Amino acid sequence: MGGVGLIPIDPLTNIPNLTHPDKTNRELFIGNTGPNVTDQLLLQFLNAAMMKVGLALPKFPEVNGGKPVIQIRVAGKFAFAQTRTEVEAANLLNLNNIPFMGNYLKIVRPAKYSGPHTTSVSWQELTGMVDPNAPKPGASSASSSGDGAKKDDRVFAPDDKIFREIFIGNTTEDTNEAELMEFLNTTLFSVGLTHDNNPKPVSKCRVNGKFCFIECVTPEDTALALNIDDVPFKDQQLKLQRPSRYPGVVTEHISWNEVLEKVMAGEMGQGIKPPVPSLENPSGKATASSILGQEEKAAVVTKVVRLTGMISPKEDLVEDEDYNDVVLDIKQECETFGKLLDIVVPRLAQPGEGDVYLKYETIEGASKAIKELKGRTFDGRSVGAESFDEDKFEKKVFD
Repeated sequence: MGGVGLIPIDPLTNIPNLTHPDKTNRELFIGNTGPNVTDQLLLQFLNAAMMKVGLALPKFPEVNGGKPVIQIRVAGKFAFAQTRTEVEAANLLNLNNIPFMGNYLKIVRPAKYSGPHTTSVSWQELTGMVDPNAPKPGASSASSSGDGAKKDDRVFAPDDKIFREIFIGNTTEDTNEAELMEFLNTTLFSVGLTHDNNPKPVSKCRVNGKFCFIECVTPEDTALALNIDDVPFKDQQLKLQRPSRYPGVVTEHISWNEVLEKVMAGEMGQGIKPPVPSLENPSGKATASSILGQEEKAAVVTKVVRLTGMISPKEDLVEDEDYNDVVLDIKQECETFGKLLDIVVPRLAQPGEGDVYLKYETIEGASKAIKELKGRTFDGRSVGAESFDEDKFEKKVFD
């Protein structure tokens, strides 16, 4: 896999020293993660994939339960992964192009990596799967995958609410209905577990403390949704089952881990992202939101962008190493929208603390950054993006 050695071993415990300053050699940049992906969801997926194809080192079962990936930091549509050892970081590169939640992950070394070059292959070369640019194998839903995820073949009237309900346990107390519905709809659609390719199979949600009830559009959607039992959400694993008053027969289904295995094997459809404009405004007529969007586009745009919600001052601005890592992470993501001339992240107790200021070479680059970053989530925080006065930026007047 390449000429990268293991990290130092503590002679007293025979366990890898994860505090060794080779951290950059154990980090990888993961792009194209898609929306609504959590740290735990991606962590579980990558560990399962590496262990499935034998890319994890069996020498250290004491560290992280034998799992090679020890940390994930999701930031919008990209993430950073940290492994136990340098060898496992090199091995993780071989998961490049692995299908995940309707996307193909791009796994590369981060910009700050200065170690030796390591050779790797793609997930398709490693497993014999079809290249993502070729027609995708298999059916578009779990029901067509032979002995895979199964749906209920019975047909009920749409008004039979009890057949369209699911009890979900183990939710966190801070969970709200909107975010849970968005997570479930995105997850189900991404792995092909929806009836008639409906991007929003979950129509209602009632949260009550550490449990909730959801209502799906059709009985078929309900039966398919049971297959994501144990899906990670907010550091918990959701428990999906029929309500206790359900009068029907038991619906056979699999669990989230099995769904992931089938997605990795190309046995389940990865789904196609829904066209947002047609979903928001299927009639094509002018709406309040579309008019507002036109007004925003007509607003004055400068070459400087101010971002809010990208960093946590108490976590990212105190230590120099953390600060430098955050600046590099943000730079690597934001320079994909256009050439960056400058980036300013004010430190603690300075004007503009907690904000990020980007100066692009062109207005087009700044506009694209605002469009792509506004509304994203970054470590659980919603990102705000807006134009900022160029004169103020040059004079370092941040308010």
